[in-house]
Amino acid sequence: TRSCNEVAGQSGSIIITQDGTGSRTASWNSAWKWAAGTAPTLSTAAGAVDRIDFLVVAAGNIHAVASLDVK
Repeated sequence: TRSCNEVAGQSGSIIITQDGTGSRTASWNSAWKWAAGTAPTLSTAAGAVDRIDFLVVAAGNIHAVASLDVK
């Protein structure tokens, strides 16, 4: 679970790279808002790369989008 002292206007990217075993997961607290209200299912293959881009709209309200299996 990602937690931080978010401030409106902050933005960034989180790059998640699976290790050689793969099948690792991430979880997101209720501040994270996703398209259709559903967090993405991250890629699980060994070495897979996913990118999460986010914008803090307000404290406790982080809009996020995922680019999955980036190659």
